[in-house]
Amino acid sequence: MRVRILLTAALALSLSACKKSFIELVPQTVVTEATYFKTANDYTQAVVGSYVPLRNIYSDAYVMGEMRSDNATYFASPGLQGGQFSDKWNISGFLDITINMNGLNKYANCYVGIARTNAILDRIDNSTIDAAVKANLKGQAQFLRAYYYFELVQYFGGVPLHLKEVTSVAEASLPRSTADDVYKQIIADATSAAGLLPAKQTTIGMVTKGSAKTLLGYVYMTLKRYPEAETALTDVNGLGYSLVPNYANIFASRNTAESIFEVQYLEGPQGQQSNFAFQFAPNISNIKNILGPSGDNKTTGGWNKPTPDLIAAYETGDTRKAASIAFSYVDGDGNTVNDTYCKKYTHGPYANFNNTGDDWIVYRYADVLLLLAECLNEEGKSGQAIPYLNQVRARAGLGITTAVAQADLRTAIAKERRVELAFENHRWLDLVRTGQAINVMTAFGTKIKQQQPYLPTTAYTNITQTRLIFPLPQTEIDINPKLKQNPGY
Repeated sequence: MRVRILLTAALALSLSACKKSFIELVPQTVVTEATYFKTANDYTQAVVGSYVPLRNIYSDAYVMGEMRSDNATYFASPGLQGGQFSDKWNISGFLDITINMNGLNKYANCYVGIARTNAILDRIDNSTIDAAVKANLKGQAQFLRAYYYFELVQYFGGVPLHLKEVTSVAEASLPRSTADDVYKQIIADATSAAGLLPAKQTTIGMVTKGSAKTLLGYVYMTLKRYPEAETALTDVNGLGYSLVPNYANIFASRNTAESIFEVQYLEGPQGQQSNFAFQFAPNISNIKNILGPSGDNKTTGGWNKPTPDLIAAYETGDTRKAASIAFSYVDGDGNTVNDTYCKKYTHGPYANFNNTGDDWIVYRYADVLLLLAECLNEEGKSGQAIPYLNQVRARAGLGITTAVAQADLRTAIAKERRVELAFENHRWLDLVRTGQAINVMTAFGTKIKQQQPYLPTTAYTNITQTRLIFPLPQTEIDINPKLKQNPGY
């Protein structure tokens, strides 16, 4: 939305007799439309602001990306009540409804990011800033708009397609566009961004050509446009990324040679911190012996708990298992508890409770290698796919794959993606993209309810085609009568 100045009635009246030229002057100490979007620094700040919603989105993206899948569940918490808990439980067990704060968080923050990029893209072509700087900033804004829309269309289906800055209530209330139209816009933005962005940025954390090409690869794979996906992903493969030798170091470090798109966080009081380690740690009364600082983690932790199904998917000797999953912990009283939790994002001891500087990696090179292997296999080029799969396996300490035939290799690649990218918000979307979600999750639901009897009896009983996307937030439908809810909700 545009920056506006609100004048009091008294001030407005006092100026009403003045000349028009005087009234149009703006205060020199206030940021307004008339004073902003002039310099390269203005546009840079606006682009930086367009990244900010990513922090909010990824604060709980695991709920819809991992806990919806067969990778993760939650610690039993019978004494905890309230929407902040039930909303996550319900998404995990396919009991979600239209009023859910996790779905709203993703939906609303994507549109905050879109609004900010639209304000930039509406103006930057007519700006007089340096051409190279302009191209870079425009490319970043286009990538971010494409990424936000890709998140929306994957999780919610067709959504309102805002491509201009909203300046009125009428402009804010658009009907849903088709998913096809949303994908067309994503491809247009990401393609343009790939042509504008450099292979490397001088500012760490800003997206690059590789980020845009990876996004395109994912979009084309989702649409089963394999030749175009192959081109995009092969291009990423030639941009200088490499696998970090030690798997655990990918997450213990920031912005490594493997990182393609990484959401930046900052520990401290600035409001830019993350807390994944605390959310994924057990929900116990004192977390000090696990993460460092004393603190009651009962209402913070207990999420993204590894399922027995995921644990069984790791092969003997796979180094990723120990780097991703802890099998015991010491509670606040010094007692050893034999139970599992996700430790992939635990890099303490931390200085402060519920406050870390750990980043979230959205795209990384191993992901691209496996996606390219999948793409080539689907094109009937299984022989070309196998070396990419084996690169990832070798880093994990495993031997070469024994799969040769297309169907066997498809299964092997899917399993490799599951364990390589566990807890990174890919599993649910991978199941949907490959048409496996209903069968896999139906079988998983039967099994997990036997293993964890505290789960509701109604959980996993509504796994249907309509549940492959989530409901639009009811609050959005309430304020926009042109929106129609997804079927099944």
